[in-house]
Formats: sequence, structure tokens, C-alpha cells
Amino acid sequence: MHTFFKLILTALLLPAAVCLQAQTSKQQQLEDIKKQIQEEQKTIQQQQEWNNQSAQQEIKKLSQENQASKIEAQTAKQEAQRIKLELQQKQAELRTTQIKIDSAKKLLAETETLLQSAEMINKRITEEKQRQEDSVKILLKEQQLQEAVLSAKQVELDAQRARNNLYIIIAAISLSLLSIIVVLFIGRQKTLRDLAEKNKIIEEEKRKSDELLLNILPEEVMVELKTHGKTQARNYAKASVLFADIKNFTNISERLSPDELIEGLDAYFERFDKVIEKYNIEKIKTIGDAYVCAGGVPTKNEDNAFDVVQAALDFKKEIDRLREIRTAQGKIPFEFRIGIHTGQLVAGVIGLKKFAYDIWGDTVNMAARMQEAGEPGKINISGATYNIVKSRFACVHRGKLEAKNKGEIDMYYVESSLN
Repeated sequence: MHTFFKLILTALLLPAAVCLQAQTSKQQQLEDIKKQIQEEQKTIQQQQEWNNQSAQQEIKKLSQENQASKIEAQTAKQEAQRIKLELQQKQAELRTTQIKIDSAKKLLAETETLLQSAEMINKRITEEKQRQEDSVKILLKEQQLQEAVLSAKQVELDAQRARNNLYIIIAAISLSLLSIIVVLFIGRQKTLRDLAEKNKIIEEEKRKSDELLLNILPEEVMVELKTHGKTQARNYAKASVLFADIKNFTNISERLSPDELIEGLDAYFERFDKVIEKYNIEKIKTIGDAYVCAGGVPTKNEDNAFDVVQAALDFKKEIDRLREIRTAQGKIPFEFRIGIHTGQLVAGVIGLKKFAYDIWGDTVNMAARMQEAGEPGKINISGATYNIVKSRFACVHRGKLEAKNKGEIDMYYVESSLN
């Protein structure tokens, strides 16, 4: 009976236990789902925070890039303005060069006119000389004829004394012819003297013409031009180019009258001309306040780098002397920057009229950069020139310095000669 009640109680309690257990299991599942939802919410929140941080970083990066773009645009604008200013300066230099070229062309045209006039005078003198010689020949033939007549008359006079009157007439005619011959002879002598004087004038004009051409062209180029009517530009594997330019020339020119400015430039450039003549260096041109010369052209010279550097040191001495003189006279002294580079270039005369000897190539541009990168009173040379002349000159290494459109280049200041 007790067992029966226990079974009934068990039967009654079992569904309740099962129901309780199921309820507990559901609650556990709900708790698990709730935890999962919380974890997912936490994950979503973290993802949102990460997305917000990424978005802020991206916005910051875009802001920085935008700022960099603005800086680059401003830099490009400044570079464009600088390039425009350089272009204007180059155009001004080109106009100045063109004026000098036109002046040289005009001078050469006047020389050509003088040569043509001299050739015409020579031709006329030659024709006059030929005419005089023909006249003398005719007179000599007439003299021979008259002498034959006189001989015949003399024989007839010896044979016939009665014909004295005819003899007198013949004698008079002979005397007249002799007088004419004497007059013609004297005239011929005068003509020859005049011809000699005119030839002397022609030679003098030719000499002046040659001197004028030598002021424009090197001698061997002038000879080639006179011989063939044109010249051939030549390539030089090693030549040294020197640029000398005045510091603050624009400000100085504003303070001086044109006559004072030209007088000052002439005082310096005249001394430079004498220096380069001593070292067989060719003067190429002057561009405004810039003086340009080159060694190793047109005659090739392996020691041209030594010659040009020594000439630059002599330039400094002349500049120092003129500084003392002009200061004592109350005049403004000029300070020069000097630059030298050695390398390959092409030199010669181009065109058919109004010639000018010039040089072209990167060596010329590099020498100009050496001058621009130097300081007043200093001789700035490139590494290429230094490697050639370092055994004879004391130099100070400036390091690798920026040269416009050339990058960083080894530069040296020449201090003195080691000899």
C-alpha cells in the first residue's frame, strides 16, 4: 500500500519535475541567448568605434593631403613666377646681344663696302697702267720710225747739201717728236708714282680691313673666311670657358650716367683683354656686364685650363688695382664674380653675313652656373676644372652645391698659384 502511494506520488511529481527541468533549460537557453546578444552588441559597438576611428583617420589623412596639395600648388605657382622672371631676364640679355650683333654686322658691311671700293680703284689703276704702257709702246714705235726717217734724211743730206731747208724741217719735226716723247715719259713716271701711291692706299685699306676682322674673328678663322668665303664650326673635346660678371650691376647702372657706365666697363674690360692676350685666350663676347672668354679655341691647347685659371687670378689683381684707383677718384668700383668650367664645346662662325665667332654647348652653360654660384672677389671652378689644375693652384673645396638646372656639383675656390 505504501508502495502504491509512492508510485502515485512519483507519477504525480514526475511531470512537475520534467516541466521544471524544461523550464530551467529554457531559462538557461534564454540566458545564453541574452549573453550572445550582449556579446554581439559589444562586437557591434566595437566595430562602430573602430569604423569611427578609421573614418576620423581617413578624414585627417585627406585633410593632410589637401594641405600638401595646396602647398604644392603654391610652390608650383612660385616656381612658375621664378621661371617667368628668368625668361624675362634671358629675353633682355638676348635683346642686348642682338644689338651688339647688329652693330658688328653693320661694321662688317661697311668694311665690305671699303673692300669693294678698293678693288674698283685697283682695277681702274690697272687699266690706266695698261693704257699708259700701250701709249708708250706707240710712242717708241713712232720714235723708231722717226729715227729711221732721220737716218734716211741724214744720208740724203750728206748726199745732197742743196736740200738744207728740208733737213731743217726734218730736224724740227724730230725735236718736236723728242719733246713729245720726253713729255710722255715724264707723264708715265708721274702715272707710275700715282699708281704706287694708290697701291699703297689700297694696301693700307686692306691692312685696316684685316685689323677690323681680327677684332671680330680669330686670325685662322679670318684666313679661312677670306680664302673660302665661309668657315666650318669645329668640335673641341677639352676647352675652358670663363665668365666674369659684376655684382649688383643693375643698382650700379641706375646710379651712373650712360657715359660713366661705359667708361667704367671699358676700364675693366680693356685690362681683361690685355690679360687674355698674354695667355693666348680667345675673347668670345661681352653681354652687358658679363665678360666671356675661352681657352683652347680656335687653336687646340692641352694646357688651356691652367691658362684660364691663371688669367682669372690676373683678373683679380687688375680688379684690385682699379678698386684703389676708382676709390681715390671718387668713382664706384666694380666687384666681379668669376666662374670657370672645362669640357666639350663647339666653336665657330655660322651664317653667311655679318659674322661673329661664338661657342656653344653644356660647358658654356656650366661655366655660367659657376659664376652665378660664386661670390664677389672669388674664382669659382667646377670639379672637372679642379681635377686638371689642382697640381698648380691652391684651391678650397666648397662641397657639393646646387647649380641651377644642374643639380649638386663639386665646387672649389681658387686661392693662389703654387708656382
